[in-house]
Amino acid sequence: MLVVGAGPSGLFSAVELARHGVRSRLVERAVRPHRQARATALQPATLEILSQAEVLDKILAASEHLGFARVFDLNLRPLAEMAFAGSGCQWEYQCSLPQWHTERILTERLLALGGGVERGLAAVSVEPRDDGVLVTLKRADGTVERSEASWVIGAGGAHSVTRASMAEELAGQTYPGTALAADVRVSCGLPRDGSALIAGAEGYVMLAPLPDKRWVAFVGDLDQREVDLLAHDRSVGAVAECVERRVGPGLQVVDVAWAAPFRMHRRLVARLAGDRRFLLGDAGHLSSPFGGEGLNSGLHDAHNLAWKLALDLRGRSHPGLLASFESERLEANRHVLEVSERLHQLAHDAVESARTGVRPPPPTPAQVAALVRSRSMLDVSYADSSLVGEYVGPGHGAAPLPGPGDRYPGRTALAGTNHHLLLFGGADDAGVTRLRERWRGLVDVADGTTEPEHAGLDSSAAVLVRPDGYIGFRAVPADAAGIEALDAHLASYLVPA
Repeated sequence: MLVVGAGPSGLFSAVELARHGVRSRLVERAVRPHRQARATALQPATLEILSQAEVLDKILAASEHLGFARVFDLNLRPLAEMAFAGSGCQWEYQCSLPQWHTERILTERLLALGGGVERGLAAVSVEPRDDGVLVTLKRADGTVERSEASWVIGAGGAHSVTRASMAEELAGQTYPGTALAADVRVSCGLPRDGSALIAGAEGYVMLAPLPDKRWVAFVGDLDQREVDLLAHDRSVGAVAECVERRVGPGLQVVDVAWAAPFRMHRRLVARLAGDRRFLLGDAGHLSSPFGGEGLNSGLHDAHNLAWKLALDLRGRSHPGLLASFESERLEANRHVLEVSERLHQLAHDAVESARTGVRPPPPTPAQVAALVRSRSMLDVSYADSSLVGEYVGPGHGAAPLPGPGDRYPGRTALAGTNHHLLLFGGADDAGVTRLRERWRGLVDVADGTTEPEHAGLDSSAAVLVRPDGYIGFRAVPADAAGIEALDAHLASYLVPA
């Protein structure tokens, strides 16, 4: 098993594989870790999967917790506020942490699990074979290694060699203009419990707190003179000039640790898998940073893939299980792009409003709540997946949400890496006994009545929660026919003991 790229997606895929009992080889082109802020937002749904991977405590301790997203005028007076409270997650806030720090925490976890990162080793070609993949690796000293891998996970970013080997392209669009990302210290009166979008007639500055009293800033859209200036000068003076032009003297840049002009994209490949190769993160999709979901969606790619790949390697699954990675994550990543596009447009609408003086009508509370859940990544659903099913017995109507394909809200309380079968109310004891024996080592059976609100059930039912915390099957009631339907569903993609 070879993972190409030790960014967040590659590191997390290696961590998750190790947690599921699979050792992998992780190679990274860069000789040493970077110290750039880059992607900094970790969304509430991502905090859940980081909890499952046992790294959340370190993330929470190291990061700033952002409970709000606000819009300010040029006098730094608040115009609008979106709160994460009430989103339906144990952690109703974003964690803001420089990407290099997130990578360091994931690296430490991988080391604790017996893995590591081989640095200064670039994948220069990836060639599929009948029973594996031949990868050419080039070391920093120029020496070349030819390595055979059973599977290759391409997490090497937007210029992925793995994606090129699949003849895939990141199709979509590049947003007009150039923006600036920077890790800064500023003098201002902005609260540090949330992100701040300051919009004026000349453009916007978006700020989010980072540890050590720092901020990550996005400045846009740059004119050609600013682009030319920043090409060779990213000093405090150059960055401050770009900021002050847009928001005036009320926000003063006093230090710049890192700055980089960049283009924003909305792009997605047609395939995320093919011939023993997979694409994760920026190798397969790019989204506007206004959504703060790019890094997160790569982590969710890895989370979805690892348990399926582990079962395949153990000989405990049918081909349909591994094939579901592509269909499930393509649909989820399309949703991410839609949410990021909506937030990107809202930011530019704020600039237009400042320019014209015309404010759009405020969203309804229901619209705000839906947007909060979307940007928190709590509304991702695999309801159309082949790995999802439901049995509803005679006389029983549709059960309430969450339903098959939806995230199980209590997933962080489910220990281990197996499927979990939660029983609510009465269940067919003989059927459950047979099912427990038939699927031993793959399915853990537990009483779910201690938290019935998580499945929306208060009578006889069985809820199958997949290893990634999504509801795979629901039987209402959990009678003999319901348990038999559940058993048939498991047999459609798993191999019994």
